[in-house]
Amino acid sequence: MAVNLFFIPHQDDEALTFGAAIRNHLNAGDECQIILYTDGSSSNVVRQLNGEIKSSMHRKMLDPKTEGYTPLDRTDLVRCRNDEFLRSCLSLGLAREHIHMVQRLQDGTTTVEACEELIGEFSDRYPGARVKTFTDLGGNHRDHANMGAAALRLYRREKIADLRLYVEPYNLRQAKKAGRGIKIFKEQPETHRESVVASLNEYKKWNPSLEQFAIGYHSVRKEIDAAIAKPISYYHKPYDSF
Repeated sequence: MAVNLFFIPHQDDEALTFGAAIRNHLNAGDECQIILYTDGSSSNVVRQLNGEIKSSMHRKMLDPKTEGYTPLDRTDLVRCRNDEFLRSCLSLGLAREHIHMVQRLQDGTTTVEACEELIGEFSDRYPGARVKTFTDLGGNHRDHANMGAAALRLYRREKIADLRLYVEPYNLRQAKKAGRGIKIFKEQPETHRESVVASLNEYKKWNPSLEQFAIGYHSVRKEIDAAIAKPISYYHKPYDSF
């Protein structure tokens, strides 16, 4: 049984970019360890929920009092995002003990060095494990790109034997351009497609009485809808410097 370490920067990335890949590994009998490494605290969705700007989901200004909840602070936001993340992972079919909410890095402030340290820590804990994280190509979010750059450093120093770098669906064109013809592979769920869809749907749940605020859907509504319609994971193999 192969062990796979998925390094996930933000709550919703595990379903949106990695969902099909995770499900295929589970289908094959592999072990998947999911490492959430930032707190996701920088999302501006908290302003939508607090009625400061229009809700992208409801397409109107929300009034927390009318909706039956109190305004959220950043601590509340992280707690509710973590709840979405956990529900999503469980819907994918992951074991609870394989879901690690490390979150030692603050959203939007990661460094390649800190990411490298975290990969090293988990690689030591799971010797010989495959590493899966985001590409550093295409000008994507720094928390995504920094982990990809860190993984590449370790791979080139032969600290990682097996590395795959995943491309956000919305970053596909830019990554291909930056990669100068690098081959992009794609994988769809071979079975249990409904598990991937269910994990994405966790980010659409709106039930304020249960502190379910569809934070992921407020953040990337179009991307989640596209992934539900056609769940695909895109990745490329390590590359030499261009």
